[in-house]
Amino acid sequence: MKQRIVGIIVLVLITCGRGTMSVGAQTPAPRGELHVVDTSPVNWQYIVLNVFEHLVEFSKEGTLIPVLATSWRWLDDRTLEMTLRQGVTFHNGEVFDADIVKLNWEENTRLEQPHRPGPYWNFKPGSRLEIVDPHTVRFVFPEPDGGAMARLVLMHIGNRQFLREFGWGEKSW
Repeated sequence: MKQRIVGIIVLVLITCGRGTMSVGAQTPAPRGELHVVDTSPVNWQYIVLNVFEHLVEFSKEGTLIPVLATSWRWLDDRTLEMTLRQGVTFHNGEVFDADIVKLNWEENTRLEQPHRPGPYWNFKPGSRLEIVDPHTVRFVFPEPDGGAMARLVLMHIGNRQFLREFGWGEKSW
């Protein structure tokens, strides 16, 4: 029993004495640079999914769920109308409305993002967005587009400050 107690005391003394700092000493400030070495081509997704919101998203089961849009309906086979969530503000206090959706739409379609799976994730040329009122937008496609909702899941919604300070789209980040 004595050996066990002595062993525990020795272990505690060794553990406490391992560092070069004494109790109450100041921790030195970090020096140098941080280098990110993970070169995975999907790193941007972790940032995007934690910074931006979307009009709609897919649930774990694969069904569409409303996020910044509260509802949507197809008026015909080329026209999709969405009702936007009211009372949403960005972190900087800017109000979310149809104008900001249009800005995001225009930047998204202008850039034609280089999606890794292919350019078919971009909206077809001639697609446009019309503002019906401050909380309703209408997407008009040049031909029937069965993938429109999936493409809208990929459209990031940011505010004007972000666009001004950082540019738009993964090409800029």
